[in-house]
Amino acid sequence: MKLEKIHNTLLCRIEVLERKAYLSAVKMIRFLYFSGALPIASICKGLKMSAPKGVLLLNTLIEHGVLEKKGFGESNGGRKPELYGIANESFYVLAISMDIYQTRMAFFNCSNEKITETRVFEIELNNEMETLKALLLNIDAYFQETGIDRKAVLGVGLSIPGLVNAEKGINHTYLNFGKKGLKQLLSEQLQLPVFIENDANAIALAIWRSGAAKNKENVLVLYLDWGIGLGLILDGKLYRGATGFAGEFSHIPIEEAGELCICGKTGCLQTVAAGTALVKLAQKGILDGRHTMMATLHNMDVNKLSVKDVVDAALKGDQFAISLLSKVGESLGKGIAVLIQLVNPQMIVLAGQMSEANQLLITPIQQAVNTYTMSQIREQTFIAVTNPGNEIGLYGAMAVVMEDVFTLF
Repeated sequence: MKLEKIHNTLLCRIEVLERKAYLSAVKMIRFLYFSGALPIASICKGLKMSAPKGVLLLNTLIEHGVLEKKGFGESNGGRKPELYGIANESFYVLAISMDIYQTRMAFFNCSNEKITETRVFEIELNNEMETLKALLLNIDAYFQETGIDRKAVLGVGLSIPGLVNAEKGINHTYLNFGKKGLKQLLSEQLQLPVFIENDANAIALAIWRSGAAKNKENVLVLYLDWGIGLGLILDGKLYRGATGFAGEFSHIPIEEAGELCICGKTGCLQTVAAGTALVKLAQKGILDGRHTMMATLHNMDVNKLSVKDVVDAALKGDQFAISLLSKVGESLGKGIAVLIQLVNPQMIVLAGQMSEANQLLITPIQQAVNTYTMSQIREQTFIAVTNPGNEIGLYGAMAVVMEDVFTLF
């Protein structure tokens, strides 16, 4: 989608500029979004732009209400330099994060600040048109509730599990309705630019741009929730692969005679190490009479057990829950060992509900990594946990918009 065709107050304000100045303005906006407020000298240096041209363009964007002064920076001996950044209310982004059972949405401003209460509702992902209609109804209701003007929205970001081709806007696993991809269907209905991305890739972008992996060039982000997602930041950019499906880590074979996976193969990592596998093990243990505090949850209905229930029980000292995390962690560690030897990353970040178990999960993972990798490689890889809570998917959806909306054609 050409930037000139994106209808929103931010870019409409600068469409009056000549083509060359317009593209330079977009570059400056994008640069300041990712860098934060900077003095004019740093802006010009970062954009490889002459000082006179940079000052002229900066003043033009201030006049149009896109940029504003943001106070003063640190002094290096002389006057403190004035800082310039994007005006807080220049634009908004609608971020939508979907998992298999639940959807969240919130509006963010250009400073990555959530400005509305998160709307949470139950939707079970499938390929039914009624599911898409339910999503659209919730989006429309949210606009009405919040009073956000659609013309002020730069774009809609959707973080969603499944085989997602972000470039074509198609999810081959969920909400796949044939010729028209999910991105096109949503964009037509909402009359807004829509950007979709696999949930693990979206979360990897958020963690790389502003989280635990900021400024790292080679990072793997594992999203451990009901499923296992992998986002790869390689050589300082998100790696999607030839068709957008890179990172299907959960479907590598791990057990010779394992269970049937949702992908149709047997013995995938998904079947032994995902949140679904963790919950199944817990359910089986409860039904077999294992002593655990989880047995009394949800009026003793094991079918309502969740990943969070198992993790919470383990953190409270439940020995059965701890043993399950240890078992799952060992399988994860074997898979991660393969990744380390293939990719040689600086850092591996664990995110998602399972990661909230912290050392109860990290310890068995690290033990397996120590067992199955060469010391020269693993010693250069740091495994970290980030626990940004259940809002991480929203920040991922926000990051998807900002990563793609300013792409120049």
